[in-house]
Parts: sequence; C-alpha cells; structure tokens
Amino acid sequence: MKQKQISRRAFLKGTAAGALGMAAAGLLGGCANDNSNAATAATPTPTDIPQNSAADWLGSAPVIDESQIVATYDCDVVVIGAGTAGLFAACAAAEEGASTILVEKFGEEYGGSGIRDTLAAVNSRQQIENNDNPDPFDVMTEMYRQSNGYGDQRLFKVWAEHSGEAIDWYGDLLEKNGLRLRHEVDDHSKAVRYPIYDVGHSLQMSDTQGAEGVTAKILKDYGQSLGLTIHYNTALTSLIKDGEQVVGLFAAVEGGYARYNAAKGVIVCTGGYSLNKDMLQALQPETVKMTNINYSYPGSTGDGIKACLWAGAAMDETHAGMLFDRGAVKPDQTGCDEQGVLFWMGSQPFLKVDLNGQRFTNESGCYDHILHDAYNLPGMTYAMLWDANYIQDMERFDTHGCSRMFPHANGAESVWPLEFNEAVFMSQYREQGIVVSADTIEELADKLGLPREALKATVERYNELADKQQDEDFGKEPFRLSALRQAPFEGVRMSGGYFICTLDGIKIDTHMNALTPQGTPIEGLYVAGDCSGGYFDGSYPNLLAGCAAGRSVTFGRLAGKLAAHRGM
Repeated sequence: MKQKQISRRAFLKGTAAGALGMAAAGLLGGCANDNSNAATAATPTPTDIPQNSAADWLGSAPVIDESQIVATYDCDVVVIGAGTAGLFAACAAAEEGASTILVEKFGEEYGGSGIRDTLAAVNSRQQIENNDNPDPFDVMTEMYRQSNGYGDQRLFKVWAEHSGEAIDWYGDLLEKNGLRLRHEVDDHSKAVRYPIYDVGHSLQMSDTQGAEGVTAKILKDYGQSLGLTIHYNTALTSLIKDGEQVVGLFAAVEGGYARYNAAKGVIVCTGGYSLNKDMLQALQPETVKMTNINYSYPGSTGDGIKACLWAGAAMDETHAGMLFDRGAVKPDQTGCDEQGVLFWMGSQPFLKVDLNGQRFTNESGCYDHILHDAYNLPGMTYAMLWDANYIQDMERFDTHGCSRMFPHANGAESVWPLEFNEAVFMSQYREQGIVVSADTIEELADKLGLPREALKATVERYNELADKQQDEDFGKEPFRLSALRQAPFEGVRMSGGYFICTLDGIKIDTHMNALTPQGTPIEGLYVAGDCSGGYFDGSYPNLLAGCAAGRSVTFGRLAGKLAAHRGM
C-alpha cells in the first residue's frame, strides 16, 4: 500500500504543481497523530484481545527503570497526541483551570489534520439559524444502522448532546482569528436512496490562503494563552498505574524517558493503527485487501491502543476503517495489490462496470460500499465511464460531503473544488494514461481492456435508463443517471480505495473513561478520537459528513472538561 499526501489548499494558494509536490504531512481526512505504549498494567491474555490471528501485534508492556528517567513533570492533566481530539481536549482542560501538558510524538509541524475538514454536529447555532438542524434521533438511528447495531447508542447520544456546543466554541475561536466555519446546507428537494442529513461544518479554505496547519496553530496558541504546556518529540511509552487507576505515563525523550504524573487524568488521543501492518492484518484483513493507496497520518501505528490494552482496557471486537472509493489504477492493472493513485472523482455516481463490461451496482451511495461490492468482481476491479458532459453531470448529481465539487446550496465552499480536480488530477492522469479518452465506446472499451460488444450493450442500456429517468436495473436516483453520447468518452479503472484511518479502538463509557473487559471504568484514563471505540463497525457513514472528525472534536473537548473536574 502506498502512503502519500496531496494538499488541495496548495492549489487554492497558487499552482497545481505546488500541490503535487506536497507530501508526508497527513493533509486529508478526519484524524490525528499517534504515539504510545504502556507500563505497569499486566498484559491481557489473548482472550481479552480482539483478533483474527495470534495477538503478536500487541507485544508486552515495556519496563522502564528509574535510572532511565531524565525528567519528571507534575500536572493535573496530560493529553497524549496533538491531533484533532488531543488539541480540543488540551484546550478544554486548560479552560477549566487544570494545569495541562500536551505531549506530541512528532515536532511542532504536526497535529490537527482532521480539524481542517468537515465536522459533524447537531444543534449548532448555524444549523438552528439555517432552519436546517437534523433531528438528533434520525442521525443517531442512521449511525446505529450503519454500525450494524454495534455502535453504542449511549455514545451517539453524548455526541448529539455536546457536538453543537463544541462546534459553536470552535467556530467562535476561528472567527476571532479571521476564519470561517460554515454549516453545509444541501438541496433536499430530490429523493435519495441513502438518507443524508446536513450535519457537516467545514472550514472555508479560501480564508486560509493555503496555509497548512493554521487551525492547529490557532488551537495551540489559544491553549498556551491559558497556561497549556506542549512537549514535542515526546513519544508515549507506557501508562503508569497506582492500583487500578492510571496516574501518569512514561514517554521517550532525548536522552531517555520522561515521567509525567497526572493528578486528575491522562487523556489518550493518539489516533488509530492504519500504518501498523501487523494490527491491520490481524484485525482488518478485508480492509488491507480493499486498499491500494494509504493516506494515513504519520504515527498511526496503534501505540495508544496498545498502551491502554496493557493498562487493562478492552478493545472493540468488530472493526472499521475510513476507506473511500478513489483508488485508480492503470488500464492494464488489476487488483488492490497494485499501487494506486488518488482519483477524487471516483466517488461520483457515473456508470461503473466490471471487467466483463457489465454494470453491477447502484453507483450512488456510501463510498466504501462499492469497494465491498467489488469483492464479488474479477480482480476486485471495475471501470468508471463518462462523456464530454461530465462536469454538468457532476453538478446535477449534487453529491453530499467531501465528494462534492461545487458550492453547497447556501454558498458554503466544497471541501474539494472542481478547479482543483481539473487542474491537478484530470490533466495529469490524462497525460499519464490513467484516464483514457476515445471517440467511440468501442475504442474506449479497447483502451480499458473491456469486451467491446458487452460494453456497447451496457452503455446503450444505461442511456435508455437515463432517457426514461428511471433506473429499472439497480434503482439509482433518476437525477444521478447520465447518458454517454457525447465524445470524447472517458474512463478509468478503479481497484480498491484510499485509506485514511482506522475507526475502532478502546471501549469507553459516556464519561470518556476507558473500560475493562468487565465494563468497569479505569479511573484516570480517558480516551478520545480514532483510538476510541464503540462507534463504528465495518463501514464509515460518509453521508453523515464529518462523522469521525465530529466525534473527535466533541469527545476530545468533553474528555478535557471531565478530566479537569475529576475528584472535585
């Protein structure tokens, strides 16, 4: 799996070439950084660890000798990980008057990637003002349905009760710094097969002038103005327990280890394990098979999850990853073992066919569903086709969330603008032969390695359905049908998706406390963000735009408040 990143804001700032040159900083999606391990807790037995193979990925808790400690710090709250959840947790704890230290595995340039994208909430001021505030129970029901019932409705309720406040607080902070967080309002006049709710709130990218990390810096500066201390290049090694409660941690620093004593609590916000091959293979082998490009954030190696497990916590026994249908391959490539390229248009509901040239699905739905469906196809590979009218088609498709390339109905900017797609992706992929063009459907079939007559028959049938404005074969919404009649005809092979993060983690209660396998809260140990569990299963409900990052900011902020007041 390939790991690389491209920033869309670099395009907004200037040239497309600048965007293509940017790599390595985790610039897309809704997650955060990682760092961790743990200390004095006994290692759980294999029966306590969710697994599809041996629990070799867990290993044993490291032992830190007092002679290795080069520094000791005392405070009320320690937050681990300066990513999305961690920044919100640290600011909240500092706001509540707790002496707080934020430790970050990497340098000052890392942190907060997810807060640059869409954040989900209900009952925000903007939603109420826009008269477009989804019923919390409708949203909770959809989250519960998409988690196959494994999602904890109590956690969904906590999110619904606190997300609006978190978004209002963040929006106010951004506004003081000259930025805007806008509620994304879409047109609901057309019937859709998959329910959508306008929960998304996104940073208006034109305001940032292309500056990377601007929102993370705003949060860090705000926290530091309240007395927050930030320690960079400090990697969690182990959690420290006194009896059954967590009282601190050891962290690797230059020259040895630092000991952090936390009087009120430790908040683990270290992200998931999408860069830990052993954990992925053991816990999500199906995700590995569906991935051909890995956009994970640096540090997403599951260290925080392992630290909590060593400290006696329990982990989700079902798993989920954020995987989008945007992994393109060359026309002669098949299967997810190939090195893919990010093709943002892949989520658009154009005609999609298998390698036999036959349509196989309703192309309009959740991003990862078509990847699951591709398990049934030869080589897990399919092709997506469009004609010269594709831009007008995409505008009519009126997609929701980050696949959208046009402004929302209320003028809120799209997360990924059409101009960036055209100037960067379409131009370079046409030149590289990843996107192929043809004057006829037969020629297009040849260039994509598909049977001529079969593809021609499929296109004729699809055009017939588009003319009828009724999908008699798979039930796609009429306004998302698009005829292929105007040359040039174009297409691309898709095989697997681009993987952003894992979404399963340590089981928590409604107070953000980590839970033991018996369901008992571990005093002093809080978990938030992508390393926390009880929320997703098998899929990411992307039509609830910003669902993951919205959880991170809401639960991070709540964990900071609760930890600051522990024992009071």
